[in-house]
Amino acid sequence: GEREVVIAVQGVSKFLGKKELFRDVSFHIHSGDMIGLIGTNGAGKTTLLHILLNETEPDSGSVTRSKGLGIGYLPQQCEAPAEVSILRHTTDVNQRVGLIQSELGALQQEMTQESDRGRIEEMALRQTHLLELLEHFGGYDLEARAKKILAGLGFREEQFQQSVATLSGGWVMRVELARLLLAEPDLLLLDEPTNHLDLESLVWLEQYLMGSPSAMIIISHDRTFLNRVVKRILELESGLLHEFVGNFDAYAKEKALRREILVSSLKNQQERVRQVERFIERNRYRKDKARQVQSRLKSLDKIERIETPQDEAQVHF
Repeated sequence: GEREVVIAVQGVSKFLGKKELFRDVSFHIHSGDMIGLIGTNGAGKTTLLHILLNETEPDSGSVTRSKGLGIGYLPQQCEAPAEVSILRHTTDVNQRVGLIQSELGALQQEMTQESDRGRIEEMALRQTHLLELLEHFGGYDLEARAKKILAGLGFREEQFQQSVATLSGGWVMRVELARLLLAEPDLLLLDEPTNHLDLESLVWLEQYLMGSPSAMIIISHDRTFLNRVVKRILELESGLLHEFVGNFDAYAKEKALRREILVSSLKNQQERVRQVERFIERNRYRKDKARQVQSRLKSLDKIERIETPQDEAQVHF
């Protein structure tokens, strides 16, 4: 059926001081979407995630989130770790459980006041789904699932009771990632999740994400990883967002094609401009051609100049 829109981004722009990071960014995220977000360093990728999270205000435009949307965010740098065991920390899905419980409470209230049959049925479906989720997170198998995820991310059985505080930065990040995967939020925002992973954990993560019910946006420079996991690419370049359907290879091909088209239309345009300029030069002082010259001058003003991205040469993976 129709997949529901979980976040709608409309005409969002953001400045850092005087510098415009990006302008007029619009896109939709549907439930289950697998999206790769790419662009050069400083293009504003992390800022865009913060705007989706509602941690940063856009300077213009709007972000609409569906009701009760659970978002899990893996930043590039994780907080200082807690004095708590790795397993305890991973299974601490209280926040997610709290969200579900409060939505259930609100639903029950609404259902008593609703008279529309169709709407009541919709609510009942949502209620069943939430109760299943609650069981999923309070369930006896939560710990078993946590152990499986931790093992997949490279932790050994004897480490599970070790304190998170004893881990180095890269391993703290793996615990945070395990926690997010276990919580299965509606939307996962992963900022360079592959940076601290060895090949084995990386391959495990690819498989896991492909089977995950969460929608996701992944910032990554790892094209092999993107190729296997994502089905859509959003690219921030020179302040604009471009959208491509498919994985990284499909994006690279389509981008080259769009670039070719742009370059050839630019050539055509420059040729047209030159012809008009030559006509003006030749006939500038001829009275009988004055009106034609005027109209040609006007047409020059009206041409929408085609721009090619300035930082094109720097894009390399």
